[in-house]
Amino acid sequence: MKVNFLPKPSKLGYSLRFWLLGGLLAVWTMSCDSYNKILKNPNLNFKFQKAREFYLQGEYFKAQPLLEELVSAYRGSDLSEGIYYYYAYCDFQMGAYQTAAYHFKQFNQLFPSSPKSEEMDFMYAYCMFMDSPGSNLDQTNSLQAIEGLQLFVNKYPNSPRLEQCNRMIEGLRNKMRVKALESALLFYRMEDYRASAVTLQHLLVEYPDLEEREKIRWMVVESFYKLATNSIESKKRARFESVLEAHQALSEEYPQSLYLPQSQLLAEEARMYLASPKASNQPLGPFSTQHSTIFAFLPF
Repeated sequence: MKVNFLPKPSKLGYSLRFWLLGGLLAVWTMSCDSYNKILKNPNLNFKFQKAREFYLQGEYFKAQPLLEELVSAYRGSDLSEGIYYYYAYCDFQMGAYQTAAYHFKQFNQLFPSSPKSEEMDFMYAYCMFMDSPGSNLDQTNSLQAIEGLQLFVNKYPNSPRLEQCNRMIEGLRNKMRVKALESALLFYRMEDYRASAVTLQHLLVEYPDLEEREKIRWMVVESFYKLATNSIESKKRARFESVLEAHQALSEEYPQSLYLPQSQLLAEEARMYLASPKASNQPLGPFSTQHSTIFAFLPF
């Protein structure tokens, strides 16, 4: 026999729930009616006061429509600056950083002599910073944020916000370093060694303070070696010369590197090939000792 251990809800329980839901619905309806009355009220001063109240209470979604109407209504008046100030911050508080950035920038164009100019320039740059995506996504916004923050630093060299700006710039640069490193390592994992060698070298030039710099130097050697060994005969000479160039760069920058023994083995194999009859029958490559030793971005 099946026994049901769950108690059946009483009629009183149903009634209480019904009245509770009904009460909540009534409160919500009254609140909506009250807000709609504010929106329809023709008194602009009243709307401004309510917009400020909503903003200070953290009800930005209620303040924003009122302020949007007031921006147009009070354009050119004494209240215009204060209204636009709250209007820009409403978008910021709601997380609409691109829109907020536009309004903070627009504020200084509309009110160039405002004492809030520095604050608005900072908030514009800060919105760009907040809109920067994670390191796994495209970093165009991060680059724009760095440019915005750098402009602020240059414009206000004595600003108390200077240290904060420098920290944000460094955080953004670190994010871009991570993205660039991940992209280069992706080519390496995909065994696209030509792209791997070029992007890893670009990484060394673009971000000379990388923590993984020593390892990347070694990976450039290995990428060139694997590219050379898997190349058609007519391209091997130039690519084995690249192995020697990359090995030399590693040994000069990190003479005590733990990667040097492995790199030395690959360099020896490269020398053996270059000394063979096969290599002597090929034209000199762009990485020959008779050419420039700068090999980072030459096409091959």
